[in-house]
Amino acid sequence: MKYAICLSLAVSLTSLIPAALPAHAQTGHNLLSPSQKSSLKSLGIKVAIPQYVPQGFRVAAIRTEPCRAGDRRDANGVCRFGPEYAVLYRNAQNHCFVVNSVGGGIGGPSGQYTRAVNTRLLGKVNVNVGIGMGEPITEAIANTPQANVWTFPAGKSPFYSVATRAGRGDRIDSTATCSTRAYMTPNELIKIVQSLDWLP
Repeated sequence: MKYAICLSLAVSLTSLIPAALPAHAQTGHNLLSPSQKSSLKSLGIKVAIPQYVPQGFRVAAIRTEPCRAGDRRDANGVCRFGPEYAVLYRNAQNHCFVVNSVGGGIGGPSGQYTRAVNTRLLGKVNVNVGIGMGEPITEAIANTPQANVWTFPAGKSPFYSVATRAGRGDRIDSTATCSTRAYMTPNELIKIVQSLDWLP
């Protein structure tokens, strides 16, 4: 009887412990320096950062664009032209992905392949591969590295997105060069998107 009670208590306590990230993941918030966190928080909006970051990736650069002086801001801190931020992650092989936020003006094409996934932070998010007619992402595609994997901006202004990046870092960091080789599977990007959490 005592054994049964102890076992039941152990199971109950275990259910209260948050699930650990996979062994090959890193905690995304810890990859930002204090100055980078301060810069992001200075925008006056909620900042979404992934808790799951694949092993080996580091924050290579961030870009922040505040509202222009005198712009009217709504209850979410959003003005007509911002604020915006981008966080560029890169590994030793120069594979890159970026987390973005924009105040508005979203729109654009569908992916060649697409899948809607549920997230805790942003609700339903569309994950896409390439540009095209929006055919469903099959499991074979989901488990195969793709050159262009991205999410349509989601949220209720500001809007947040995650995407692989190839070539120059352009507006984020003009000196950063990202590999054009396909390296990330849609399933891996889904893990990143579903781990998004507000920067405390």
